[in-house]
Amino acid sequence: MSDFGDEQGTSSSSDEDDVLFAAGAALLFGPNAEPYGGPLQKVPCRTSALSGRHWVEEVLSGHHTRIMDATRLNVDSFMRLCQLLAECGFVPQNHQKRVTIEEALAMTLVMMSHNMRMRMIADRFNHSTETVHRNIHEVIRGLCTFAQFAITPRWQDEIHPKILNDTRFYPWFEDCVGAIDGTHIPACAPRGQQVAYTNRHGVQSQNVLAVCDHDMRFVYVYAGWEGSAHDARVLDGALTGPNHFPMPPTGKYYLVDSAYRNLPGFLPPYRGRQADVSGRRRGRFATAKELFNYRHSALRNVIERSFGVLKRRFAILRGAVPNYMMTTQINVVIACCAVHNFIRDQQPNDMYFADAEEGDLDIHGAIPPYPEIQPLHSPPEVVEQWIGMRDTLATHMFNAYRNRR
Repeated sequence: MSDFGDEQGTSSSSDEDDVLFAAGAALLFGPNAEPYGGPLQKVPCRTSALSGRHWVEEVLSGHHTRIMDATRLNVDSFMRLCQLLAECGFVPQNHQKRVTIEEALAMTLVMMSHNMRMRMIADRFNHSTETVHRNIHEVIRGLCTFAQFAITPRWQDEIHPKILNDTRFYPWFEDCVGAIDGTHIPACAPRGQQVAYTNRHGVQSQNVLAVCDHDMRFVYVYAGWEGSAHDARVLDGALTGPNHFPMPPTGKYYLVDSAYRNLPGFLPPYRGRQADVSGRRRGRFATAKELFNYRHSALRNVIERSFGVLKRRFAILRGAVPNYMMTTQINVVIACCAVHNFIRDQQPNDMYFADAEEGDLDIHGAIPPYPEIQPLHSPPEVVEQWIGMRDTLATHMFNAYRNRR
């Protein structure tokens, strides 16, 4: 993993003080002043009475909204995550260090939640930027290691209650175990690769492929692809690369959009005018394809809501991106997804998830699908059998719908 910071490296605290002193002297004496022959006097620039450690202690012991606003975690979840990172060895512990793990984690979460620059965090926590960079780097690396345990499939052999208790989805989608889609995260591309990272809207981004379950938990994240890459090509890279893509159990499948092919394990909607539900009236469907696509979309939008919660919680995943190395930008995405899953498990009444479940969350930054390509391959007879399964499912669903009218 690369150093967490600018590609040009970071300066030490003494260097910063020298620069600040020189700049202050120039302003004080002016360009025409006589040279000063005495010794240079360093003036500390971070002299707040409240150190970073004391600030964290104050926030933890204060009103519950302060820790939520700063780190997006409540007190219990924050301390639990600190304990996990320390006891499991995800973040190295050294009792001689000036920065505690609570302070280092707070730095990292504040940076990800508010997209604060390192100098602002250094000023808040009363440390040099070098100390801030080093500690945030260690926490980001620890969160990426923690992600191997947090971002995993769960209970794929059972029918999820969201499907089981909804007549729109059961029994038609009883074998669905999640949804797949890609999202674009703003990126600062390396020199010579800006064109590859420029998406169809002219913005530099990385195309992140993710799989989520019906609880809005990410079960797989594949970050780092160029913004110009097609979603289906990213999925092909995930399936053929050394990334251990979690294929659904036999007979199960993920819901995907129309940019992907209809192959075993991946169920897209129908394409064409007969399947378009935009013109339906009063909740009535004229064809089996319309009904199938409508319910398919209603169930698959869990991935869109998951992306919405992720970006709403972590401001670093939207808007302007600091000039970090590309490997660091990728690690930040994975770390944010790991914390997202941790919050989902530890804070069931979280405000962001509650808004998304009620349908009040606005999803911004969606990029229309690219023209379909077909990078995946399966035997023709297997594909035909899978297509026939979808047709049978849609027909039975439509017959049941007409019988209830």
